[in-house]
Amino acid sequence: MSEKLKERRGIGSIEVGGQLLVALVNAAQPLSLGDLARDSGMPASKAHPYLVSFCKLGLVEQDAATGQYSLGPFALQMGLVSLQQITPVRLAIPEVTRLAALLDHTVALAVWGSHGPTVIYIAESTRPIHVNMHAGSVMSMLGTATGLVFSAFLPPKLVENVIAREMNDELVIGQAGVRMKKADIQKTLNEVREQGMARAQGLPIPGIHALSAPVFNHAHTLSLVLTVTGPQGSFDIAPEGVIAQQLKASAAQLSHQLGYVATAIS
Repeated sequence: MSEKLKERRGIGSIEVGGQLLVALVNAAQPLSLGDLARDSGMPASKAHPYLVSFCKLGLVEQDAATGQYSLGPFALQMGLVSLQQITPVRLAIPEVTRLAALLDHTVALAVWGSHGPTVIYIAESTRPIHVNMHAGSVMSMLGTATGLVFSAFLPPKLVENVIAREMNDELVIGQAGVRMKKADIQKTLNEVREQGMARAQGLPIPGIHALSAPVFNHAHTLSLVLTVTGPQGSFDIAPEGVIAQQLKASAAQLSHQLGYVATAIS
């Protein structure tokens, strides 16, 4: 056997066990041992020891109440690191950090993940705000400025199921703090498209404002979303204000670096 073939030999047990992780990723939801075994093509008695080891590593976790398995915290960390290595994200992180220092407000970077708008990086200001947002947070599609940008600029077929799920769960609130109707949603999304950004005034967190702007790529599709957040008393929410203009400038610069040409769209 040649040295080249020897170097390419893998470990069969890792490849077999990896099918369980593939099954969890493809399902995008918790699965029982039986479902996991079926989807990965192995007996449950064979799948279980792999799952025990994966749980110890943090790649998988088991719900104590239901017994179902889902991807664990280490799998999330691996995914976040992988996302940060993608070229658009690598380009954006220095700009996000620069913008946070310039405005002295927290700036978050989000991408479209398997469960919706997902924060992958946060640059804190010198006056950090106490909000439940961290790398890995999935944002509401219509209850946050970040989600509104994704809702407005992604293809409707891609987002409609996520939006429908939020409406069914009665999670969708508008700027007046009341449940949004379909007509309200379309009006809001049209405003986001017209302004090229989204605003959230004291929602979903009272006293915290946010502005979000889209970053497009060479194919004129939404690649990233930048979001600036800050306390109501020191945060100018106006579309013509300094924060909004600096945010849009950063988003436009990143779009330009990714090959986006605005004039190419009629």
